[in-house]
Amino acid sequence: MSLALPSQLLLQQDLIEQTLLINPPQDDLPHHAPKTWTVACLSFAVSHNYQQQGFALADICSPPNKTFAHVIIYMSKAKARLGLMLDYARDCLQEDGEIWVVGENKGGIKSLAKQLKGDFDKADKMTSGKHSAIVCASGPQDKKPFDINSYYSDQQNELDIPLQALPGVFSQEKLDKGTAVLLKNLPRKVKGRVLDFGCGAGIIGSYISQHREVEEVELIDDDILAVKSAQKNIEDNKVAYSEAFLSNGFEKIEDRYHWIVSNPPFHQGVKTDYNVTENFLKQAKEHLKLSGKLLIVANEFLNYEVILRESFNGVKQIAKENGFKVLQCEGIKRKPK
Repeated sequence: MSLALPSQLLLQQDLIEQTLLINPPQDDLPHHAPKTWTVACLSFAVSHNYQQQGFALADICSPPNKTFAHVIIYMSKAKARLGLMLDYARDCLQEDGEIWVVGENKGGIKSLAKQLKGDFDKADKMTSGKHSAIVCASGPQDKKPFDINSYYSDQQNELDIPLQALPGVFSQEKLDKGTAVLLKNLPRKVKGRVLDFGCGAGIIGSYISQHREVEEVELIDDDILAVKSAQKNIEDNKVAYSEAFLSNGFEKIEDRYHWIVSNPPFHQGVKTDYNVTENFLKQAKEHLKLSGKLLIVANEFLNYEVILRESFNGVKQIAKENGFKVLQCEGIKRKPK
């Protein structure tokens, strides 16, 4: 693993030991940053990486219990998250403290100083390089206690399932076309133990729990705000036999399922990364019962069938509409002895 470009720029600066780091990427920064830093991650995998390196962790979903003279925020691909992260930073910033926002030029950092002028007494670009920049803000206005519950928004869907999601969670405001195609063509025979992989706010798992005869539905995601949203929706909608929890891929999965259902994720930071989905497709069979089935939805142009046929004897397209296809896979190929 190497250093992301914004991390390279950050490490060129004079760094303060008592710092809160928010939303760092999956890179080698833990090996270079001061171990006195506290880290608040939005990714379970990244959080685990920092914890293994001995960093103290802060929970981005809970009110801050400590103040800092310095806060560093990494820009998110989901720009809607910046407001939440800035509010969290403001609440734990000491008087006369500074907030640095670091990000790639193509990720929106260029216009950020201008956007922050109304929220801070001072907001200016501090430095740039490595195709990245750092914006420094101080003197926050309208400082208020951080409450994660104030950031939920209602998702519009026609499935008669009230759903709420935190900023940047996949299809936060409206049910995405791919998931809509998947649920419209969900086989009636989906039953038993079901895993919703990359669950987002939990719409797939919630729908299956309410419309199919299942023993149990587990929902997993690496995104901390996604799992928080899914947990809230399971509780609010009284969805039976369901649990949402954090997992880096299949890392926290110990059992096998009758069905794994997914609209697979494929983003890492600012970049699209199909390795995330390809790894999921290759590993899925290891977490299915012998008679288990994998059901996914994907863009028409993505040739996932080639990867899937390495693991399954039967790979069938059961639906195709609105630019998406639904693939059902069964007949797990055994490894040769």
